[in-house]
Amino acid sequence: MTDDIRGTPDPSGEPPAGIRRPAVDISATDLTERVVETDVLHRGAYLDLRIDTIERADGTRAKREIVGHPGAVAIIAIDPNDQVLLVRQFRLAAGRVMLEIPAGTLNRDPVSGEVEPPDLAAARELEEETGYRAGRWERLASFWTAPGFATEFMHLYLANDLAPAHADRLGPDEDERLELDRLALDDALAAVERGEIADAKSIVGLLWVARAMASQPLADQDETGPGALSEVEVSFTWRMREIMAASMAMMRASRGYLLFGLAVLLLAVLPFAAGDVIVALPGFVFGAAILTGSFLTPFVWWQIRKRPELLEKPNLLSVDHTGMTYGSPFGSGAYRWDTFRRVREMQGFFFLDTGVGANIIVPIRAFTPEQLSRFRRLLVEVGFSPDGHPVERRTP
Repeated sequence: MTDDIRGTPDPSGEPPAGIRRPAVDISATDLTERVVETDVLHRGAYLDLRIDTIERADGTRAKREIVGHPGAVAIIAIDPNDQVLLVRQFRLAAGRVMLEIPAGTLNRDPVSGEVEPPDLAAARELEEETGYRAGRWERLASFWTAPGFATEFMHLYLANDLAPAHADRLGPDEDERLELDRLALDDALAAVERGEIADAKSIVGLLWVARAMASQPLADQDETGPGALSEVEVSFTWRMREIMAASMAMMRASRGYLLFGLAVLLLAVLPFAAGDVIVALPGFVFGAAILTGSFLTPFVWWQIRKRPELLEKPNLLSVDHTGMTYGSPFGSGAYRWDTFRRVREMQGFFFLDTGVGANIIVPIRAFTPEQLSRFRRLLVEVGFSPDGHPVERRTP
């Protein structure tokens, strides 16, 4: 059958022959549901369970059972032999062992509620579940996994140029209860058709990559992509003090941390006013550490100490009017300008924020004066306001 079962659209706007127009014009209907009351039943490390009372535009109300989720990442990782890395693990909800692409939940800060940037989570999950690191990353898509009852928003990545993360072993971390498997892409697609791969994220990811490879070799996709014209190109290596300073600046710029730090200071005032300085002192110190951002420095130092290559390998940034490519020890990726919700320049750094955290940070000292002037001018030309928010997209 070659004819489109939906028929050919009519320029007049009338539906094709044999297709009846809906009794209600949905496009003119206000389908918004406004939450008027929330009853939280459970708050867990990752999931929140709640019942929302919603009100429709016509004034009627109903209950919605919602699972709150911080979001997740999933990775199509292709090894040097063009095989897709898959993991086998038991899924209690499904009651069976599942064959899936590597994936994981975004970490959520228990204090501020801020969620881990997906780019960092993808690199972490790939290494934890497979023992590999990727030299090249590409974000393929983002999608809601179950919008009828869950807030989980998943980010799908393609990872290439894989190399073992550890010289002494290859495979999942010891605390990961799963097995690493590999299949050629055609065999993985056949496993989807047979129902052996049956979870949504794996099906979406495999079909997405198969479609891309059928239309254009993935290795050629970035030849004319973001950053290809290299209007501004810089290279730099991170210094430990810079990573700490950038982390502190991010914390100071967070409203969540600011409010939490002020709350801690206010609580410390009560015993201080009562003359109990010893009890008040820890609160003042903790609150000041949050407000200044120094609270994060020991955690940052500990993480960087375990990854010395972050201070040894160069970071490469190439920018043009389409977007940018960024290569780092975590991997590399290509980003169009409309990927970024905000690009801020503050306290010696550029913070490029995709909406879930400052995913890319570049120290200003990496630029020559001419490059810095050109980069600032380019940000304005592609549509970012002086405060970093996009005001008009002129990306080709």
